Amino acid sequence: MGQSPNSKTYNVEGIGIELLNGAADFRNGIHPSKWTTDPKKIVQKGAYIFGVRATVGLTRKVFKKYAIGRGTGSATAKAPVNDEFLYFVLDDMFKYFSNSGSGSVYINISKSDINNYTVHMPQDSGLESFHQIVGPIMKKIHANEQECLELIKMRETLLNKFF
Repeated sequence: MGQSPNSKTYNVEGIGIELLNGAADFRNGIHPSKWTTDPKKIVQKGAYIFGVRATVGLTRKVFKKYAIGRGTGSATAKAPVNDEFLYFVLDDMFKYFSNSGSGSVYINISKSDINNYTVHMPQDSGLESFHQIVGPIMKKIHANEQECLELIKMRETLLNKFF
């Protein structure tokens, strides 16, 4: 789980490391609104980040290093062969937490909620087969998402230039 830096270290000038404070910063792509010069928790390229407050479960894979705040959690596969399996475990876990909410409009999950969630691991051969089949599909999905974000940036640049 993330830990928010002191707000005095926030800036919008791009100084320091990009901060993902919550799901609003990574809905429809990753769009940090702030940077921090004093990150408390950093996620590395290849990690999955997810919302843990209000918008629980929104999950994205990151392709560079970011600071994360308290509205964001992270998980990283211990081995590349586990990467896709981890994504689907996270998806299943968040569905479970969403369905177990008790009348609240928004749910929050804690580190202990995540640590106490039971995962039944398949045998190594099953993980390897899953990785071989699903890995290329997930890689293509991530590449398409990145391409869409780049095209949106190009469109915005061109629109700003002409209008």
